[in-house]
Amino acid sequence: MRKHLEVRRRFALAAMAAAAALAMPAVQAQETPILDQLLDKLKDRGILTEDEYQALKAEREAERLAARAERRQRALREAQAAEKEEKSKDESKTALAGRFRDGFIFESGDRQHGISVSGRVHGDYRHFADDTAPRTFDVRRAYLGIQGKLYDIYTFDVTGDFAQSGTTLDVAWFNAAWLQSAQLRVGQFKMPFSIEEQTSSRFIDFQERSTMNALVPAKERGIMVHGEPFKGLNYGVALSNGQGKNNNETSVELDRPDLIARVSGNAAEWLQQPGMVLHAGLAYSNGTLAGNSAVPSGRTEARGVTFFQAGNLASSAGTDVDRQRLGGELSLAWGPFKLQGEYTRASFDSDAGSDRDIDAYYASASWLVTGESHARSYRSGAYRAIAPNRPLGSGGLGAFEVGLRYSDFDAGDFTVTAPTASTAFTNKADAWTLGLKWIPVTNVRVYLNYVQTQFDTPIRVNGENHDYEKAVTLRAALYF
Repeated sequence: MRKHLEVRRRFALAAMAAAAALAMPAVQAQETPILDQLLDKLKDRGILTEDEYQALKAEREAERLAARAERRQRALREAQAAEKEEKSKDESKTALAGRFRDGFIFESGDRQHGISVSGRVHGDYRHFADDTAPRTFDVRRAYLGIQGKLYDIYTFDVTGDFAQSGTTLDVAWFNAAWLQSAQLRVGQFKMPFSIEEQTSSRFIDFQERSTMNALVPAKERGIMVHGEPFKGLNYGVALSNGQGKNNNETSVELDRPDLIARVSGNAAEWLQQPGMVLHAGLAYSNGTLAGNSAVPSGRTEARGVTFFQAGNLASSAGTDVDRQRLGGELSLAWGPFKLQGEYTRASFDSDAGSDRDIDAYYASASWLVTGESHARSYRSGAYRAIAPNRPLGSGGLGAFEVGLRYSDFDAGDFTVTAPTASTAFTNKADAWTLGLKWIPVTNVRVYLNYVQTQFDTPIRVNGENHDYEKAVTLRAALYF
């Protein structure tokens, strides 16, 4: 009898298992009591006794409760995992993560916020023939700064220059990019004038900029609107003190802010020629200064002698000088070759009745012997870093570049400061610079330049007259 009951029990369980397998999709879709109905039918037909029926019902109830508990636990785990993942995503958007990308950068996961530490060291040696200037080692630049951004809209830069006698401020500006085509910048920054000046000293073609650079505005205090209205066109319009770096206005009555503007375009971007640069630009400035601070001096590109120094334009300290500067620039690059030139005229109109001009220009040619492209380093109206195709330490020797530049400085309208027994100046000079540059890795450059400057009339240095200055200069440069 017991054996007969066990057979019936196994039959019932087998029937239930078969029914469960057939009804599984329905069970998963909704809680349908199919198995319960099957038990009832088996009991009604006498296949199951009351005890067997109640035992199987109890087992079903226990399984149902266990399944519900498992579903609740699984749902809880899934909810906790989703919450943890969402929290991790939120944290990754705001948490700063450090990395090196041509500098030390800490940036949030969404790249809307960041801060970086930058530095620049230029160690120079200058050798002069004929004792026109001392042969010397020099720390030309030693910059350390902090840059950052907030909400991918607000950016800033505060950089100090430690190479001077006492630390001085190099730049300190705040930029708001509410519109990419019309950004606002305030503080001390580079004024919009000259592609040579807009190209950082980290990336210039030769060890020093040309003699023309003495005429153009560089880093000054002011306010600027700038941007890129459409691809390939850049502009900047600024008001500045017009007094150079780290200087405020000096006269209550005479000074007025300089208006400085530049517009440049790269036709290669409009023609969709990514391997070329067809850059042209115009710049203009106008302002009023006290007569004793209006006219710049001229120094050789090897940073040897000061060859030009004009007397005051104003007949007295109470008169002023209107200074107007006009510049034109052209830069053409295709593959490893680049041609670049600029012209600047600075006009000085004094209340004392004088109206005099200084004209300066340069033309240069550069060739990246190792085949890197200048176009890849061009951005927003200026040139940036050259990245070697085969860096030193990665199977190559880095990038090599040769260059030649001619520059001319003509202040023929001016009568130079009266000569003395030990010092005399000239108002015209031209220079040739032959350069070799080695870029072992993107952040390191080594310059070797030969510079020969010819003076229109002999200058006197330490009681000796010189028709020219010849110099060999060397620089080891690092930036991050």
